[in-house]
Amino acid sequence: MVEPERPVLEQLKEEIAGLGAELRQMAALRWQLARLELDADLRQLRRLAISVGVAGGLAVASLTLVSAAMAELLQEWLGGSRALWLAVLAAGLCAASGLTGWAAWRTFRRRFLGLRETLEELREDAVWIEEWVKKKG
Repeated sequence: MVEPERPVLEQLKEEIAGLGAELRQMAALRWQLARLELDADLRQLRRLAISVGVAGGLAVASLTLVSAAMAELLQEWLGGSRALWLAVLAAGLCAASGLTGWAAWRTFRRRFLGLRETLEELREDAVWIEEWVKKKG
């Protein structure tokens, strides 16, 4: 018995269905790979953040020790009490931290947009709607 030939469109339909299934599988595998890479990158970033935090804590702790050592040296070289030199160094560090914070705040305020463009677009839309309503009325 001879099988009747299937129409060409049916074969094409099967090919397209197979191609669609392969494309879905490829997209799923690509998404899985991307998620795995993102998870690995996030773990690396977390490790970096922890390391930087520890390094910052060590730097702060060493800054106090360096200040105490500098106060000892200044007492030997220039005289005066250790407490005086510690107070001078502490005032200098406080001034430096204040200036740094102030400069960071000014830079932030200067560069921060805070929906400025979105609010401007909304104002323009409100003006346009107001003009459109006046023309209709």
